[in-house]
Amino acid sequence: ICIMELLKSLYAINSKSGNEAYIKSFVLDQLNDLELTVEEDSFGNIFITKGTAEKYPCVTAHLDEVHEPVERNIIVDNGHISATDQYGNVTGCGADDKNGLWIIIQLLHKRPLLKVALFVQEEKDGEISGCRGSKACSLNQFDNVRYILAVDRKGNTDVVNIGKGGIELCNNSFIPQHILDKYGYKFVEGGRTDVVALKERGLTIPCCNIGCGYYNAHKFNEYTVFSELQNCLSFVDEIIEEI
Repeated sequence: ICIMELLKSLYAINSKSGNEAYIKSFVLDQLNDLELTVEEDSFGNIFITKGTAEKYPCVTAHLDEVHEPVERNIIVDNGHISATDQYGNVTGCGADDKNGLWIIIQLLHKRPLLKVALFVQEEKDGEISGCRGSKACSLNQFDNVRYILAVDRKGNTDVVNIGKGGIELCNNSFIPQHILDKYGYKFVEGGRTDVVALKERGLTIPCCNIGCGYYNAHKFNEYTVFSELQNCLSFVDEIIEEI
């Protein structure tokens, strides 16, 4: 499956919080030619390990989205990707955080050593607070991890190192400046996501949340700039290569 078709296939899947079974099986089907260790915890989070090492780089994304299920047509227009429903109305495509899933699938095919955490129920659902999967998982899953790169941020320039509530995810020297400059990223303060929840629970390793080319998250007119998503993949790949 080509990389654009993979992204379109991910967007076509409805995965509202609590209904992640189909997106899980789709992601794992894309990896079935690889030698991986796959674990699912009692809450439904998926942990994948490739290769043998004492300590791994780890990349994380969440499997759920905020949008109500509709039949989606995926539109590619001059490098921008969006969705319409069966009546032609613009609708959310689930780029938050299927862009992260797309990057993780590519990395698992490329990198010899990698650990991946795929969380369920990250999105707030009505009055129910978000980050439920990352609040429920065992922190022991990260005992063999050096750092966590979350790919779950809007835009194409942000590396969130201070999360909501002033939670420090990593310091300003975690990613070398020459890598930030090469791909056009900078450290910023941001909101709440799974790595913030893990830090609140006492995780001590460096984490950050990286912009992966989506815009208007949680809105009907959500879209992705494909070149920015590809740039994010290259950025994350180089971080893993260097640190």
